[in-house]
Amino acid sequence: MKILLVCTEKLPVPCIRGGAIQTYIDGILPYLKREHEITVFSVADPDLPDREIRDNIRYERAPRETSEEYYQAVANFVGGQKFDWIVIYNRPKYLSIVAKAAPESRFLLSMHNEMFHDKKIDPQEAIICLERVEKVVTVSKFIADGIAKLFPEYKHKLQPVYAGVDLKRFQPKWIEAAEEKRKEMLAVHGLEDKQVILCVGRLTDKKGPHLLISAIAKVIKKHPSAVLLLVGSKWYGHNKENDYVREIKAEAEKLGPAVQMTGFIPPSEVADYFLLGDIFVCASQWEEPLARVHYEAMASGLCTITTARGGNPEVIIPGKNGIVITDYENSDAFATQIDYLLSRPKESEEMGRTGRELAELYYSWSRVAWDILSIINDSKSTTLDTLGLIEQNKEAG
Repeated sequence: MKILLVCTEKLPVPCIRGGAIQTYIDGILPYLKREHEITVFSVADPDLPDREIRDNIRYERAPRETSEEYYQAVANFVGGQKFDWIVIYNRPKYLSIVAKAAPESRFLLSMHNEMFHDKKIDPQEAIICLERVEKVVTVSKFIADGIAKLFPEYKHKLQPVYAGVDLKRFQPKWIEAAEEKRKEMLAVHGLEDKQVILCVGRLTDKKGPHLLISAIAKVIKKHPSAVLLLVGSKWYGHNKENDYVREIKAEAEKLGPAVQMTGFIPPSEVADYFLLGDIFVCASQWEEPLARVHYEAMASGLCTITTARGGNPEVIIPGKNGIVITDYENSDAFATQIDYLLSRPKESEEMGRTGRELAELYYSWSRVAWDILSIINDSKSTTLDTLGLIEQNKEAG
């Protein structure tokens, strides 16, 4: 089959600038291309040609002045082609523009955020979109439930498909090759003999790094070797700062070497930074769809502390592969759980090993691609079985 994947207009594919959706597309492409003719449409980038064939995948890229112009460029491209399936990522608002240019194509909508609220899309346009698509794939049950609440008559079209992680790139520190890399990274960052609390994500109040800085100030009183390592910047691809970033940097400087901030790290290097961690923390304050860093932490063999926000808790089995904080606005809650794990390194390590096992069982990109192709081929998807097994594990835990 000929399949077109239409990425959002923010960042390019391949994911040279980062981005969750771009990483997702990169992850499933090697499996989709094995039996199908794949084209990817994404935004133009100065470091990428507007048109190329790479690894037997066709890439088309267009500049973005406005979102409307970008999706009109998609429609113009589609009008001169013929695709069996078109997958639109996270933009239900613009699906009808593309659909008009491809009346014979079947459509799949892949949802990674809450984009069906009336502030994002007119309800009538949402209905047109939901009528046109065969299925709506969502990255979490949280996102599916949100759409079902707004448009219950289309509940039958919603199907959660959890995302994945590159299990070869993200490896636990007990693997020999990873162990050597970890030693090298620890030396480079001066973190030998330190207990590293790792947080990977954008520096924004929605991600909660300010709470972790407050928490580490309490933690180091009992664990003087603890270091908070914040990996990321305000936005993908650069280190420009705003008032919030300057504010948390000032707070971090008060704590000296107890807080380290790396700034933007290219996507190709992020896996190495996961090797530095002893514990991983996601301090999200907003109702996150389900942050991919959870999969990356699990694959890296790290026990995960996360917040009861959005879809994040869906991949955590409390006490088995991580801890879920319900009092997520309270820095003391983070300090308490970090202290708990640092005081019990064997328990923390065992939870990390369980996380790696879960990643291997449920969260490979090959499984994600299989679920997508199962939907496209109208055959039985493994996704619902996966959801059921995860729920069983939670109950057992």
